[in-house]
Amino acid sequence: MITYSKKAINMCTVSYLPYQNGFILTSSRDEKLVRPVARLSDPVMIHDQEVTFPKDPLGQGTWIATSKTKTVCLLNGAFTAHLPKPPYKHSRGLVVLDVFDYFSIGNFAANYDFSGLEPFTLLLIEKRRLLVLRWNGKRLFMADKDASIPHIWSSATLYAPEIIEKREDWFKKWLNSQDNFSLENIRKFHKTAGDGDLENAVFMRRENLYATVSLTSVVQTRDQMEMIYEDLIHSKIFQNKLSLAYASN
Repeated sequence: MITYSKKAINMCTVSYLPYQNGFILTSSRDEKLVRPVARLSDPVMIHDQEVTFPKDPLGQGTWIATSKTKTVCLLNGAFTAHLPKPPYKHSRGLVVLDVFDYFSIGNFAANYDFSGLEPFTLLLIEKRRLLVLRWNGKRLFMADKDASIPHIWSSATLYAPEIIEKREDWFKKWLNSQDNFSLENIRKFHKTAGDGDLENAVFMRRENLYATVSLTSVVQTRDQMEMIYEDLIHSKIFQNKLSLAYASN
């Protein structure tokens, strides 16, 4: 039996909202408080694309990245908690950046070598397509989600199934309370949703060792892609904007 350890790290809660002919994707990152702080990079060229992302100083990868045409977000674990079996080929955070080496998210899913990697879930958005990939360490599972409706995901390695279901209920109640979606309101949800149990709240904290350390949103509208990265430990907000004027449709 696999337990949901209070010492699990580098996990996320991610929400997706359709918004102004585009979307808002927001990721709460749960981490060790002693882990070096990630920094929002200036746009980096990857396969002729400007890509912006918060860079993890340890793994040199990231959990969320965006270009003019693609957005990618990582959650650790596939469907259920797993027992780590290192050594692994490389950090899962590098997979996020590897996506931008491929012509499309479909081409990435069909051709990337996932062998030797620890289980994860990858959310990929491109041209109004929302694709969810789950790698369980042996097999890849792919599912297209309806990009016209909201969704929420929680890392399977940190949250038990009943907690994930409870979080989905919080999200549904929040959706029912909204007349219009906004960046401000969904970020407020990520900071306040819960029932008093701080260990399993969306803005979580466990034993003063692990906590939600950052909140990152990607906002795509007709003309612009913007990433907003908030360091919740040091109360700092950083933003990068990418014009979509020359992005292909």
